[in-house]
Amino acid sequence: MQVFEARQRLLSELGWKENPFVKDLRLGDRTSFLKYYLPMEGEKILERLAFDAKACLLVGPKGVGKTSALYFVEYSLPDDFESFMFKEPPKTLEELHEHLFGVERGFLDALLGRPPKKISREKLVGKLKAKKKKVVLFIDEAHLEDNRNMYMEFKYLLDDVPNLRLVVSALGREKFPDSLIQLIGEPNIFQRKKFSAEEMRRIILHRIRAVGGMGFKPFPDAFLDEVLTEQNLLSPRYVFDELNSFLASLAMGKSEWRAASEYSDNPIVQSVIKRDRITKGNVSWWNQLSPSQKQILELLLESEALTLSEIRKGTGLSQNTAFNALYQLRGSDKAEKKRKPSVPFPLVSVNGRKVGGRKRNEYSVNEKIRNLFTMH
Repeated sequence: MQVFEARQRLLSELGWKENPFVKDLRLGDRTSFLKYYLPMEGEKILERLAFDAKACLLVGPKGVGKTSALYFVEYSLPDDFESFMFKEPPKTLEELHEHLFGVERGFLDALLGRPPKKISREKLVGKLKAKKKKVVLFIDEAHLEDNRNMYMEFKYLLDDVPNLRLVVSALGREKFPDSLIQLIGEPNIFQRKKFSAEEMRRIILHRIRAVGGMGFKPFPDAFLDEVLTEQNLLSPRYVFDELNSFLASLAMGKSEWRAASEYSDNPIVQSVIKRDRITKGNVSWWNQLSPSQKQILELLLESEALTLSEIRKGTGLSQNTAFNALYQLRGSDKAEKKRKPSVPFPLVSVNGRKVGGRKRNEYSVNEKIRNLFTMH
C-alpha cells in the first residue's frame, strides 16, 4: 500500500491528474488517445488524405510509433470517411471481404460447415463503390503479408474504386511491387528511424501538459540530457521507462536528484549534485552512461552479485530496460561501445548459478572496475 500512496501523493504534488507515461494509448478510448498523442507522421498522412491522396506508406523499425500514427489518422477522420483497421494484412480477397462486409455464405453452406464462397475482385469492387462514404483501409504490419498477389490486389482495387484509400505501415518498402509504390508516390511515403532529442522533449512536454502539469517538472534538464541517449531515442517507450523509474524513485524518497520535484525548472540546480555514498572521482566516463546503466551499476557496486529479478526489484526498471542496460554494460552491444569509446566495457560480468535445480544468471561488477570507486 505504501508505494501506491506515495505515487498518489507525488501526482498530487505535481498537479497531475494521472501518470502521463502510460504504455499503450491505443488500448484506451479515442478521446484519451488524441489527448496524449503528439502527432508527427500521423499528421502528415492525415493532410495527404484530406487532399485526396490514394495511398500512404509509413515505414520504420519496431517501436517507433507506426501503429500509433495509423490510429491517430483513423481517430481524426471526419464523418464522410468510413475506416477499417487491419492488425495484420489479409491473406486473400475472401479475408478482406469478411473484414469489410462479413462472411458470404449460404444457409446450407453454414449448416454443412463449408468454407466461405470465393469472392471475385469485380464483386468486391462493386460493393466498395456502392458505399456512400470514402473508405480507408489501414493495413498494419504489411510486411507480414505472405500472399504476394495481395499487394497487386490492393493496387487493382485502388485503381478501380474511386472512393477507396489505403494507409499502410511496414518495416520497409522492399516487399512492395514497383507498381504499388508508384501508385502511392514518393511524396506519400514516410520513414521514421528514430527521434531527435528535441522531438522527444516535445513528446514528453505534450504528455505532461495533457495531465495538467507545467513545463518539464519534475524532470531536471540534466536528467533529461542523460536519458535522451541515442539508444533511448529509438522509441518513446524506452524514454518512458526511464521517466517512470525516476518518478518511482522520487515518490519513495530514493531519487538521486535532490529536490527534483521543487527545483527542476531552476537553472541553478539543473546540475544537481548526485548522492555521494559512491565516490566517482576516478571515473571520468561516468556521465556517459545512461540513467538505467548508472542505476544498475550503483546497485551492483553495493552487492556481490544479483540476478535480473533482483536488479529489477532494486532499481524499479522494467525487464526490457534492465536487460538492455545489462547487455550494454557487459560490452555485448557493439554500437554502444562505438558510441562511447572512453568507457572501458565490459563493466559487468555474468555467471550462471543453480537455484532450486534451475540455472540463473548472476551479474556482478568486474573487479578492476569496482576498484575505481570509493564506497562510503
